[in-house]
Amino acid sequence: MRRRQLAVMGLGSLWALWGGSLQAQTAGDWLAVELFSRWGAEPLTQLELSGPFVLNQQPFPAGIWKLQVHRQALILSGPGQPRRYSGSLWLQGGGLRPAAGEERRYRGLIQIRPSGPERLHLLNWVQLEDYLLALVPGEMPADWPAAALQAQAILARTLAVPHLRPAPRREWPSTPARPLQDSTAHQFYGGLAYETAATTAAVRATQGQILTHAGQPVEVLFHSTCGGHTSANQDIFAPPARPYLQGVSCEGCRASPFYGPHSVRLSRQELEQALGSAELEILQSDPWGRPLRIRVGSRLFTGQEFVLHLGQTLGWGILPSNRFTLKRLEPKAGQPESYLFTYRGAGHGVGLCQWGARGLAEQGYTASPILNHYFPGTQVTPLS
Repeated sequence: MRRRQLAVMGLGSLWALWGGSLQAQTAGDWLAVELFSRWGAEPLTQLELSGPFVLNQQPFPAGIWKLQVHRQALILSGPGQPRRYSGSLWLQGGGLRPAAGEERRYRGLIQIRPSGPERLHLLNWVQLEDYLLALVPGEMPADWPAAALQAQAILARTLAVPHLRPAPRREWPSTPARPLQDSTAHQFYGGLAYETAATTAAVRATQGQILTHAGQPVEVLFHSTCGGHTSANQDIFAPPARPYLQGVSCEGCRASPFYGPHSVRLSRQELEQALGSAELEILQSDPWGRPLRIRVGSRLFTGQEFVLHLGQTLGWGILPSNRFTLKRLEPKAGQPESYLFTYRGAGHGVGLCQWGARGLAEQGYTASPILNHYFPGTQVTPLS
């Protein structure tokens, strides 16, 4: 297999629009990232564009334009006469702001097309290394030790590898796999505003490096704080079991504010609202205290499903970890019946513990030993 071309190159040397067809001028590895996917079911019905930018090779000056869909056509209104476009628009530069949200700016090219009668669908076509510049600072604080940031950069690159594409193309991608999302469904990707000198240095220092096991990219899983021990992937999520994701001890995350133990009380009413029942029983836990099966009324939940249901209904900070015990509290005078949850850590507890990686880096570990601790039997290797 050929060595992938990972050098960061200017867009002017990469692309030319000739007669309405998009042609690659230089080989490279690209990602298509679905933008504003964190809005979930909320449709992106209009978009504010701030200049200067280039749209379908036409330069637009400073100013504000509004982009909407009308009868499967894209309507751009702002300074000057409204413009009507069919098919995809290609945007380079400028700022993007949805009706409710902050302005974002991105490297690479933005492909915009109608999706349904009034909905916009956006893909950011960006080269792999440029993507990481905005992604790593969204996943780990930029003031953490360089070795921890480098470990995060290697994992981020590894996670992106299955989504690599040869180049942007004029037609809308037709592939069974959904593009990368810019939310925590994949990795948080906030655009240029998130880039920092420290995280850029971490990406550059690890350029082209991924984490492999038996010559293949690993399944990338990471979380904030394990609370002392990570868990096996097949116990928290689903088979198959990965030999490098079977749980390891972790002393490095003790400095995390989530380390715990912490407690939270939830009333019967809150639990019924979130789960449909307040009759709870932990039936099975793994050796590290993460519930594997929980009875909720007549239904069975995994521990991860239980935490996700609570988060979606009551807020993600209510029970931030799937490592917890619960105790039913008898009601006292004037107080409702409730449960006391005692938890450690934050996140799902599989793979890299980010606060643990910070702790190991502070002890002098470099990126490769940090990753090998949390993913035993793996190697940092050049992307090929």
